[in-house]
Amino acid sequence: MYKISDEQVDFILDDIAKKGIETEDVRFNILDHVCCIIENEMSNEMNFKKFYEDTIARFYKHELKEIEDETRQLITFKYYHAMKRTVKIAGFASVLLILLGSVLKVQHLPGAGISLVVGFTIFCLLFIPLNIIMKFRDDKEKYNRLVMTLGMSLVFTGTFGMLFKVMHWPFANMLFFGSLALFGIVFIPIYFFTNYRKPETKFNAVIHSTFMIAAAGMMFALINLGPKKHNIEDVKSAQVEFELEAIDDYGAINEALYSEIEKQSSEKVKSYKIASADLWKCVEGIERNQISKSNNIGIEAAEKLNRNDLNNPNDYIVVNTHFVNSQKDYSFAHLEQSVLNYNKAISALDDAKVIRKINIEKLKFSDMNIENLLANMSDIKIQVLANENSFLSYQKGLIANNQ
Repeated sequence: MYKISDEQVDFILDDIAKKGIETEDVRFNILDHVCCIIENEMSNEMNFKKFYEDTIARFYKHELKEIEDETRQLITFKYYHAMKRTVKIAGFASVLLILLGSVLKVQHLPGAGISLVVGFTIFCLLFIPLNIIMKFRDDKEKYNRLVMTLGMSLVFTGTFGMLFKVMHWPFANMLFFGSLALFGIVFIPIYFFTNYRKPETKFNAVIHSTFMIAAAGMMFALINLGPKKHNIEDVKSAQVEFELEAIDDYGAINEALYSEIEKQSSEKVKSYKIASADLWKCVEGIERNQISKSNNIGIEAAEKLNRNDLNNPNDYIVVNTHFVNSQKDYSFAHLEQSVLNYNKAISALDDAKVIRKINIEKLKFSDMNIENLLANMSDIKIQVLANENSFLSYQKGLIANNQ
């Protein structure tokens, strides 16, 4: 039995590495097999190098590097199928969550935000990156890899932009429409001309480019081509200022009327003032409470703000939670009772029927955003002031006739 030396072992190991075997485990496995064959089959009279060359040739057809390539393919093949399964699961889960979140948001049901955020996150952080990795494995051409990486990156930012837009987060338009513009102007032409020049991908280039142009066009249709946002905001701001001025002007006129008839006024005037003040206190409390909850600030800070100062004017969750479905102070139930008390009070005081009762039954507060709720509160204030002006003017006339 031949006894192999340490120098011969080093020679075999170096030669295996020179022949393209880079993986350490594979190198040592081949070394072990070769050494066993040499020790069992080689005699002391034989030439070591010649016998080694004949032995190592048993391990391959053309070159020893074939073993290294096959090993890597087996490892890659294993992970490739794991990635394919993960891509399928991630794609299915993200689509399901996005669709569920969309339905919940349309129906204004709880859980919409969580479903959308998780769905879009899985799509962007798992589904898209795994697709890029698989594309790198399947396509060895560097230029094609760069093109697909660009496309996937734009889809990534565009999807997050869509999420930001749905959730009313900042930078939504920049992410969504910026990605859409680059996708249509840069990526689609590069993709088309890259693949159209190859006979084997020419047909797919036309079909895929057509679909991408159609998709980009439909997304482009989502752009609001109506009045600019800042113009709409200016109109809303002007409307709020007009209502606030109207409330202040009405209030000043009514205070002057109170002052004129205060000494000669009857108990009716005093009773009406109490009823009016009670409803006014309820409405102002609702306004402060809603602004406080939506802007996440204290009640005292909320007293200094109005509809123009809302962080999220489309906030309907606060309205539903702290107004519509609440039974505490400054809820819809509280407002309803205050309006009922006010209407009863004016019915008992207003003999001439110069005051119009306040009717909130037709107002659908459920799923109303905070901006519209506060607008309705301002309308109630204006109606209270108008009733107050009519009642005081009528009482002033009675006092003048009696004199």
